[in-house]
Amino acid sequence: MEPINKHDRCVYEMGAEFITQEQRAAIFSKVLGRSITYEQQPFETLYKTFIGIGMHHSYAYDLVSLSIESITGHVTPQLSILINRPLRTLEEWLQENVNAFQ
Repeated sequence: MEPINKHDRCVYEMGAEFITQEQRAAIFSKVLGRSITYEQQPFETLYKTFIGIGMHHSYAYDLVSLSIESITGHVTPQLSILINRPLRTLEEWLQENVNAFQ
């Protein structure tokens, strides 16, 4: 096991594959066997919602940024170095954790 202190204050972006939100909803629908849909909300509305429930600005901003990144695309294969295993796709992860959504 590697010492965690090597990460200091590093922030890592994660993503094994680039998929759209619509594709993500289709994967959830396929694995769960029920219809899951995606509806894009304006980023400003999302940010204001997060702030309204008491989230700190930096966390709310980061969450909104993640949703923007899912539109622009970002894959991070180098993450496998940090976790010491191959990355999994959303579908692979969801198959392993399907019971949590039942």
